[in-house]
Amino acid sequence: MTITEIRSSRNPLIRKVRLVAARSRRAPPELVLAEGLHVLEEALRSGRPVSTAIMSEGFGASRCEQALMCALDRAGAQLYRTHDRLMQSLSEVVEPQGVIGLVAVPPLKLSDLEAGRQELILCLCGLQDPGNLGNLIRTAVAAGVSLVCTTHATASARNPKAVRSSAGAFFRARIVERIKPGELLEFCRSRGLAVYRAEAGRGVDYHRADLTRPLALLLGNEAHGFAEEVWQSMPALRIPLLGGVESLNVGTAGAVILFEALRQRRARHGEAAAQQAADYPSSR
Repeated sequence: MTITEIRSSRNPLIRKVRLVAARSRRAPPELVLAEGLHVLEEALRSGRPVSTAIMSEGFGASRCEQALMCALDRAGAQLYRTHDRLMQSLSEVVEPQGVIGLVAVPPLKLSDLEAGRQELILCLCGLQDPGNLGNLIRTAVAAGVSLVCTTHATASARNPKAVRSSAGAFFRARIVERIKPGELLEFCRSRGLAVYRAEAGRGVDYHRADLTRPLALLLGNEAHGFAEEVWQSMPALRIPLLGGVESLNVGTAGAVILFEALRQRRARHGEAAAQQAADYPSSR
């Protein structure tokens, strides 16, 4: 196992990492910054190519850390080690886990998807917090969502915070970003998807709606809901709340409805059919 030392913040690789983290136009568009032991483990398990990993001085002391280093080496990643202060400057978290990596995840377009029906897709319209976005990606993968879409006003799913918040589920998800509302609506119609929007305080109770048919669930901005008028005509789903609470966090609301959809699908079609829908193939 070969590990190269990096001591200077002016090292070209360090500059490259900063560009990828900032989602700069000068960074290779397919690269994503993955931070933390578990996130990098998930990247490897999902079959994503990890080209580079940078470790802090103390990383590798535990058995789990040693196992990750060996797995990265077997996968062909170039390994580097740097001092703790430089590693801290590359991280956005208070207590970094001591390892970051560059992972190749080519951007996906709607036109890349194979013909056929998407059984359940999640559409995120205007979410601003990358943490909420990452949590919803993790929830979507766990609930059997076959595709996650974001509109142009939504934070990037490739934001390092979103990738961390997804706990690595980002690398397993099919994600198409920055779609125009009209393009997204046409895609849903062409694939025979019923379209519902989650709305606080109005609409049909989510557990009374038929969520077993192919559908797209729309979630709006954390504070203002749906800005585009095109979504206002879509039927709404509501979550009945007690205790005078007016609304839930968008991540919580999304989880409640998505897992209700999974429950209904398992009850009607069985677990195998629900899993098969989630595994619908696409170009990645």
